[in-house]
Amino acid sequence: MKKISVIVPCYNVEREIDRCVQSLVAQSLSISNMELIFVDDASEDSTAQKLSVWEARYPDSIIVIRCTENGKQGTARNIGMQYATGEYIGFVDSDDYVEPAMYREMCRIADDERVDMVTCLFVREKEDGMIAIDAEKRADAGKSIWIRTEEERKKYMTNGSGGGVWSSIYRREFIIKNQLWFPEGVRYEDNYWGAFLAQALSGYYIINKPFYHYVIHNNSTIMQTNAVHHLDRLVVELMKVEEYERRGLLEKYHDEIEFNFLKMYFINTIRILFVRFREIPYDIIYIMQQNVKELFPDYRQNPYLKELPQLQWELLKMVEIPLNKEKIDILADGYRKVLREWQNQQKGWNS
Repeated sequence: MKKISVIVPCYNVEREIDRCVQSLVAQSLSISNMELIFVDDASEDSTAQKLSVWEARYPDSIIVIRCTENGKQGTARNIGMQYATGEYIGFVDSDDYVEPAMYREMCRIADDERVDMVTCLFVREKEDGMIAIDAEKRADAGKSIWIRTEEERKKYMTNGSGGGVWSSIYRREFIIKNQLWFPEGVRYEDNYWGAFLAQALSGYYIINKPFYHYVIHNNSTIMQTNAVHHLDRLVVELMKVEEYERRGLLEKYHDEIEFNFLKMYFINTIRILFVRFREIPYDIIYIMQQNVKELFPDYRQNPYLKELPQLQWELLKMVEIPLNKEKIDILADGYRKVLREWQNQQKGWNS
């Protein structure tokens, strides 16, 4: 059995895929201990051909799966997990890359500490290699953190462990036992995975080193403007509430689920609508207001709301404001202005 299976969804990444693969085959863990699973999600460029070259070079360690229809990252990751045989499973986005010591160090810690998940820090990097946002050191790193009580789980649900699905490894038996999977056919599938990972974790470890390079592209999923797929955020959050109810968790962790819903469904989505859309989809905002009130009518009593930064709190107030297009435009312009001022301030501090 391979030590780790690394699953890489690929779609039209002919420019970046070689760098990604090179960073994986050059791991100090040794390629013989790795199972690299590339799921070509019906690419329309030369991605598949490039993957074939790598597969021929490392036939004992690289598997290329070719999809005839594009199912988005959630589908590709689920397919990859079906093929995985390693003791651990990791995920990498095909336009990103990793440091040589990443998987050796992560597997070593997972073996020693016997935790379900090991995660690391990451840097946000521009296409030209310049660091856009450096890794943020964490005070809770460098030790095993165990979730044994209901209060500890509530704390994890509200604070998380930082990073993303791509900067972590998981025990494969842990994934199978807890039936963790990604929603298919939608973007922002990581948000769903993280929510139910939080319900299953018993222990994790954060490495205080930036092993993962998250590369920001102007045409990436999160950066695209006027893209309908940004609204998938709303679909995923509603799916989460439905699944919480199905699992009988909504009452037990009501405040934590409600707080996360308010942030992910409303606050963060409003920010995206204000920043990523030239013409704001006003009707969507009206639906968002209605859904918050219907699903969580007493949300203003949530004890975690006092932790919200002031700007997020101001956005949440929009739930109760009678809105029309003119008011939304005024709020959006105001938010953009505050955001620009904050960004300019950040540039001044970093210069």
